[in-house]
Amino acid sequence: MKRKLLFTSALLLVACDRGAGTGPSIILEPPPNGIEAEPKWLTFTCVEPGCDTTLEASIAVVGDRAVAIKRIVLSDRERTDFQIETTRTPPFVLEPREAFTIEAKFAPDGDPRLGDVDIRVTYGDASAEETEDRIEPGELTVPLVRRLIGEPKLVASPAALMFGPVLPSAEKRLPLTITNEGFGNVGLVLQSVESDHPGIVRVDNLPPNALVPGDSWDLEVVYTPNSEDVLDGVLKVVPVGTTVAPVEIPYRGTSVPRPRLVTDPEAVALGEIPVGMMRLVDVELSNLGAEPLFVSNIQLGRIPGNATVQMRLDGSETLTATIAPLATKVLSMAVLAEDAGEIDTHLRITSTDPASPVRDLPFTGLVTKPQVQVNPGALDFGNVPRGWTLVQNVEVSNAGYGDLVITNVSMILGSSDLFTLREVPNLPITLRHDQRVGFEIEFRSEAEASFSATLSVDTNDPETPFVEIPLGATGASCDLGCPIQNGTPRCTGGVCEVGSCNADWYDTDNDPATGCECAEIDRDPGSFCAQARYLGQIEDEDGDRSTFTGILPTAEDEDIIRFFGYDATGFLSDAYDVRITLESTDPNIKLCVYRHDTGSHATECYFDNESCPSNRSYRKDGSFGRDDSADYVIKVYRENGTAPTCTPYTLFIRNG
Repeated sequence: MKRKLLFTSALLLVACDRGAGTGPSIILEPPPNGIEAEPKWLTFTCVEPGCDTTLEASIAVVGDRAVAIKRIVLSDRERTDFQIETTRTPPFVLEPREAFTIEAKFAPDGDPRLGDVDIRVTYGDASAEETEDRIEPGELTVPLVRRLIGEPKLVASPAALMFGPVLPSAEKRLPLTITNEGFGNVGLVLQSVESDHPGIVRVDNLPPNALVPGDSWDLEVVYTPNSEDVLDGVLKVVPVGTTVAPVEIPYRGTSVPRPRLVTDPEAVALGEIPVGMMRLVDVELSNLGAEPLFVSNIQLGRIPGNATVQMRLDGSETLTATIAPLATKVLSMAVLAEDAGEIDTHLRITSTDPASPVRDLPFTGLVTKPQVQVNPGALDFGNVPRGWTLVQNVEVSNAGYGDLVITNVSMILGSSDLFTLREVPNLPITLRHDQRVGFEIEFRSEAEASFSATLSVDTNDPETPFVEIPLGATGASCDLGCPIQNGTPRCTGGVCEVGSCNADWYDTDNDPATGCECAEIDRDPGSFCAQARYLGQIEDEDGDRSTFTGILPTAEDEDIIRFFGYDATGFLSDAYDVRITLESTDPNIKLCVYRHDTGSHATECYFDNESCPSNRSYRKDGSFGRDDSADYVIKVYRENGTAPTCTPYTLFIRNG
């Protein structure tokens, strides 16, 4: 009755507001028929294991229709930390203005894997009559809220497990304490313990319940070797969820019954040590066997002549020691580099390891001291006719060890600008032992006088960081000297020129400074038939081949090469296949091929059936119906308008 009065008062207030006309109209709807909970959820603040809390919720009818309560359950029926009891047992009918009570009991176990849960009350209209205000079937949810505070933290002790020697078929157990060092009331649950050696290292006793902050559990880690081997691995303790990081615990053991020497590293690589510097190196000697290992001697196989080596074993100058099972001793070495050169010897360790009583470790290194060397030490161009440009080389090499770094190559201040580096090098340049690099020095003779310059080479040579190379030249008249290599000079107007070249020599580049620089290869084939080079008869039966190499040192030069392509089998032959290919790095050298059908070689040249392939490759296969024998004339020439070069060409000829 009280609810109806309140609802009527609300309607009157709305009607008054609407009559005043001072704002928008508001209509309050009554709540739908059904049921409601008071409070709407239950909050449990004691959530640590050991707590036992009971809270109540009252379920009452809303409206003036009877409600059929069909079922009251937990959303997760497998939960054991929550229990519910009701003052009435469903199914039952709840009349208007009636209510019943649900009691929820919470006894937490600290397991963070358990999610949220709620009470679910299924209901419907208690009347069979179909009316407009009939209650639709529904489900009322009462959340059960746990107030979780803090976070778990997984800690394992000890930080490493040392099983020591355990022979095959035996067993050893070590405790590993797992502690939740977190805070609040959130429990720690282990999902698994993973081993790098499944079946050999295992854990059987995971904690059955969550560990609340401050709780611990002793895991029993079992090592059961099944063969002679060294055990090195990691045990990984994995908690539930992603909020807590796993913990990794290294473990070690051995089931090898005898002493076993292992060195780390297995080779002593000193690397590069500059002269006068010291390199410290440690070698770990470990016994991976189940019995003590005695090291009786440590020495270098051959004492290096360019370095001094001092050794200490675990800080002692006495190079003998007993190493317990799974123990390690450190051999410390101090290497003082004295002279440049390689170190290549071995470190010999003598011990009671029955499998390897004498162990030789490679002992290598390089004592570095780069040393710059120039050749020539001074460069004299001599008399250079006016108008000439001469180029000579200076070679820089590394006569020492280690990287020689060239940082600068230049003419020093005061040098004549007629001396120049022909190509500016891309610096820095690094040279290893015995490596070398050349620099082209150019002199331009522009006046009749003496000229000088100095080329400076800067490096990281510790003793000679700067090398200076004197350069000299004399600009001379043609009358004082006109050296034409492989030819005869000519002085016209005081300028030194090539008068003529010796036989089979050519001035291809038109530079008098280089003289007649291009030499004919073998005998020059002429451009006429009588001067042609005849390569003889090339038969198809055995796939005969022939080659010819020549040059075209002048723009008008042409070479004529001849051969007779003989069809050995004659009629119905299919082996006849003449192929001619010209190869040269000079793309301006071309060829034309002429074919004259004849049964035998003719002395005269017939320029029949001309073919000038652009790809410089010619082919003529058999006709398969007659004798294909023919005379072939090959003309090698230079394309019109192109400059001559001394670049050779080669003809490849085959038949069959």
